[in-house]
Order: sequence, then C-alpha cells, then structure tokens
Amino acid sequence: MLWQAILVGSKFYHLDPRATYYDRYSSDKRMGLWTKPDTIPEAEVERLILFLNQWNSHYDSSPTQRRQLLQAIRSAFPRIEALGKATLLTIDLSADSVRRDISLVFQAIASCGSRYEATAASKILHTIKPELFVMWDNQIQGSYACDRSSDDYASRFLPRMQKLVLKALGEYTTAEDVTRNEAMRALMSCGHTLAKVIDEFNFAKFTLKTDEVWDAELSATASARA
Repeated sequence: MLWQAILVGSKFYHLDPRATYYDRYSSDKRMGLWTKPDTIPEAEVERLILFLNQWNSHYDSSPTQRRQLLQAIRSAFPRIEALGKATLLTIDLSADSVRRDISLVFQAIASCGSRYEATAASKILHTIKPELFVMWDNQIQGSYACDRSSDDYASRFLPRMQKLVLKALGEYTTAEDVTRNEAMRALMSCGHTLAKVIDEFNFAKFTLKTDEVWDAELSATASARA
C-alpha cells in the first residue's frame, strides 16, 4: 500500500549518506535572512549552491551565477509570498492563478543562468518553502510522465504529488483507524514535511530503484508497518 511504501522509502532515503546534507543545510540555514527579498545576502546563495552541488547538481558556482540566482530569487519573492502559508496538502492546485504563479517562479529560477536548471529549481524552491514544493530529478520527473518545463512542474507534477499525499493519508486513516492529523504525524515521523517525505519516497523508488519500496506499494494488505 502507498502509505507503507512512503514509510519504507523514507527509511531507505535516510540510510543514504547524502541524507545528512539536507539536514545539515536546513539546520544551518539562517531563516531570518529569507523572510524578505532584500535581506538575502549573496553568501546565503553561495551556501545554497554548495548544498545543490553536494547532490552532484553541477550548478555553476561562479560569482556571476550567484548574483543572477540571487536576483531571480528576489524577483520571484512576491509570487512566493502570495502563496501564503499553503502546504502541499492545503494549496488549491486546481486554481489557474496558483499554477501560473508557481510556473512563473519556477521558470525564473530555472532559467536565470547559462543553462536551464529544472532539478536545481525544484530544490531551491523547496528550501524556500519546504511545506509546499516537492523536489524532483530527471528520473523522478520522467517517472511521472512530466517534462522539465515549469508548466509541467506546476500543472502536472505538484498536483500528482498532492494526490499521492491524499491517497496515502486516506489509506493510513482507514488501515490504522486514526485521524488525518495522526496519519500526518506518522508519515512525518522522520521530522520532515510531507513534501519532503514524498520526495524521499520518490528518490528511493525511482532514483535508488529500491525493490522494497515497490514491493510495499504493490502489496494489497496493510498487515505490517514499515
């Protein structure tokens, strides 16, 4: 079942040594500097690029690219702020205006350099709003029949991630006879947001190709916890 596969995927993600990169960056990030576009210093963008490249993103770390990325993030901030406190679970992804804002933000960040950076853009957006944006890579994006465009990220990928979360929560509440909030806490037992836990499931299933994740998802029963 899906909820079991998500828990299994999260477990295998955390067994990967690279998982510590995310936790380290998140704990060291100076969140107070990211509340307004004018307060984000170039040094924070440099740290963000270092985090991206720990995952073999090969993102351009030159001073020129750092400045271009900083400008792209600053220009995108009003649209990001307009999304408010929406999470992957609560945002209305059927609204054309919401999809348009997400697409424009993604496009601005992905295309701010000398090459189009779809994977990096998803990771950057996630670090800015970890409750909402889900990361992808080439394997994950292709596995959900999405292309690398900003429109597909906003109009196909994120809605599909939202449906995954809703399905998993529905399965869990039925199988374990608990409330949705209890199911959410169980899926987020690693301490990460639902958007990050879905990424961990995707990473284990499609990037690491972990058999146990596939087996758990295809199981017709919920007889044992992950």
